Amino acid sequence: MQSGTKWTALILSVVAGVGGMIIGSTKLKNNTSASVQPRAERAVTNATSRTAAAVMSTDVTAVVESLGKPFKKAPYANNVWDLQLYRGKIYMGHGNSSNVGVAPNAGPIPVIYYDTITSTFQTQTVSSSNPGILPTTKMFVDEEQIDIYKVLDGKLFIPGNDSDGESWGLGNFYRLDGEIWTKYRNLPLGVHVYDLASYRGKLFAALGTEDKPTVLISHDQGESWQHYGTINTYGYRAYTLFQIGGKLYASGMMYPANNIWGDRTYILEINTNLQKRDVVIYGSRMLPGLTYQLGTTPYNRIGKNVNFDNKLLYIAGQVFNDGQLTPRSLNVMTAINQARRVILPDTAALPTDVLAREGKAYVLTYTRQNLNYINRVYETTDLVTWTEILSFEQDTYARSFEESEGDFYFGLGTDPDVLSASSGKLLRVRRDNIAINSN
Repeated sequence: MQSGTKWTALILSVVAGVGGMIIGSTKLKNNTSASVQPRAERAVTNATSRTAAAVMSTDVTAVVESLGKPFKKAPYANNVWDLQLYRGKIYMGHGNSSNVGVAPNAGPIPVIYYDTITSTFQTQTVSSSNPGILPTTKMFVDEEQIDIYKVLDGKLFIPGNDSDGESWGLGNFYRLDGEIWTKYRNLPLGVHVYDLASYRGKLFAALGTEDKPTVLISHDQGESWQHYGTINTYGYRAYTLFQIGGKLYASGMMYPANNIWGDRTYILEINTNLQKRDVVIYGSRMLPGLTYQLGTTPYNRIGKNVNFDNKLLYIAGQVFNDGQLTPRSLNVMTAINQARRVILPDTAALPTDVLAREGKAYVLTYTRQNLNYINRVYETTDLVTWTEILSFEQDTYARSFEESEGDFYFGLGTDPDVLSASSGKLLRVRRDNIAINSN
């Protein structure tokens, strides 16, 4: 996070009566398949739930494999913010964009993946593409944090979450070309590039700026960008781009149900003719079941999300520690202002990630239990009944997950007030050890 935005966030914190940074980023879970698709690919999902009967024992704690911890940062900066499968490789995000607290401004960040074929961790090269700048080759991206990876039109991208030591005049994105990442430093005023989306043959970018939550458009696959619109909402950051009903939406911060400020604000709608308009939303309808609690931040947003069965399955929560999210609920949206909260079999479980595979949607959750955490994966095929397919105990929680050839991979994370040395580990549960697969 840049210093100017930090002072804005601190001022908003005082106004809201809360004690932390309140303007953050989002992590949108991407699910567009790669041009050479692995059998398991990140798709789009959705869900609501009912308690499902357990199928045999789901506890796989005894057979969880630790594949290693490839990051060299402090525990909080080792948080595995995202896992993204692409052509047989599991890409791992980490770092920390916050200016304050533990492990601040943790960049630059190496691009690391786990090769499911060779069972090794690898680091990829990053090259600059900007005209007028001498070509450079590095083993990292010039960012404080890799928050998400996006697969768009068969290509793998990294939005430039918070540039490391560069001016605020331009923002970055990175695209994987072969085995080398190409850096594009060409997004006007892109202090933070939180999300990227492909829609109607164009690329869109959601920015955090020093002015307003901003959306850019590219007509040439990112070679150049133009201002498209702004979101008429609180703060200065556009966090999330998502599709529903055939339209693209850009969202920023929103209030949950409350008796102080109200919960009415706007998101930006983009239709199939690439026309835009402001759409009124209500936090009570977009964040169902959430209410403002005195002493907490009132600023909430949509986080990780996937489309499934013409609906949007998404995690919502509070903006926290600048660019992070405190998850509070799992929801299903059928249309704007029409959403319902998912109640999982473990009603205390907090969702951390979502994905879909071949007609199935999955959610990763955790529950604090004494000094340890119970991590669970739930599966649904009808968006109504959720079945626990595996669980395991660790000294911290899994923040992200992926699936490849029936094996599940988990990236461990931690919180700044309860730091775990296990943060940054990659775990695996093999297909044969998941009881539901024996049916």
